[in-house]
Amino acid sequence: MDNNSIEPKIGTPEDVSKLLETLRNVDKNNMLDCVLEMPEQINKAIDAADKYDEGDPPLDRNHIYLAGLGGSAITGELIEDMLAPLRRITIYRGTKPPRDKQGVIISSYSGNTREIIELSQQVTGGLRPVVFLTSGGELSKLGRELSVPVWSMPTGYQPRAAIGWSLALALMIMERWRITTDNTKSQLLNAANKLKGSLKRDKLNEHILVRAAYPIAEAIDGKYAIIFHSISCTGAAKRLAAQICENAKQQAFTLTVPEAMHNSIQGIAGSDPDDWSVVFMTDHNDPESLRESMKKASGYLSNIGFTCTHFPAAGDDQFELTLSRLFLADMVSLFLAARKEIDPTPINVITDLKDA
Repeated sequence: MDNNSIEPKIGTPEDVSKLLETLRNVDKNNMLDCVLEMPEQINKAIDAADKYDEGDPPLDRNHIYLAGLGGSAITGELIEDMLAPLRRITIYRGTKPPRDKQGVIISSYSGNTREIIELSQQVTGGLRPVVFLTSGGELSKLGRELSVPVWSMPTGYQPRAAIGWSLALALMIMERWRITTDNTKSQLLNAANKLKGSLKRDKLNEHILVRAAYPIAEAIDGKYAIIFHSISCTGAAKRLAAQICENAKQQAFTLTVPEAMHNSIQGIAGSDPDDWSVVFMTDHNDPESLRESMKKASGYLSNIGFTCTHFPAAGDDQFELTLSRLFLADMVSLFLAARKEIDPTPINVITDLKDA
């Protein structure tokens, strides 16, 4: 491999078709259907948002807080990707709650995440507007008791499979609180409908993003995945890592560039190349120097035997680019599950730990 090893590649329709057939055989809980309906989830969530009360706008509208764990927190980071280079959200992953006058979104799909329930009781009241985002559970009950607006998502999904709902509802809260511009809804709808239209227009095995997922899954299969990403792709990188862990039952890590170039890359270079696969994710708005650093790092790691791949994106703005990365990340994880011939849905270890 040479310095051009991070150029995007795509699988042939024939190879993709075979892997899709394997996926349908092992995908007993229809996770693929949930991934394909993500653009429609966004449309339905935007329609549903019109029926909900967002309470009073925050006194400080420069920023908001989103409290959540797992996919709920990653939702906030995906929104940050969309709004880049602006930084409008601080993510709270079960830590101490904010104490100022900025708005707070409490997000838990199940509504039963212990840390989020505890935190939600500490942020209500006073001058801080709060909205609960959930499909039910204790969080929904608490919202009724405390007279906090509850924006509901439909039940029956794995939390990670309701990403379209949680992303769109959180963005609509931000627009109603005037944290974002008035055209946020139209930008999100346009991006969702472009992706939805392309999925209707093309056969699945011929869709460019589905074909792009094939070689990335092939490169990662059986290895630890390290995802080098710019700050503009933080949400997409974390979604990719989380989906690889949960859907493919395989470990993945994220490292932010340029920081990773000053420490982590030394440890990676000293490891066995056969154990690792390195994915590079960057954005066209990133500084040229950062993208050049990624290309040089890929060339160096490739030359000493590491498998390096580039994670592409398609779109005309940050909303379209982010949704394309989100969809591609999900397809990579499903193709990994298919290659391992396992059902992507069960997450027995996480379930056992929560029960404990």
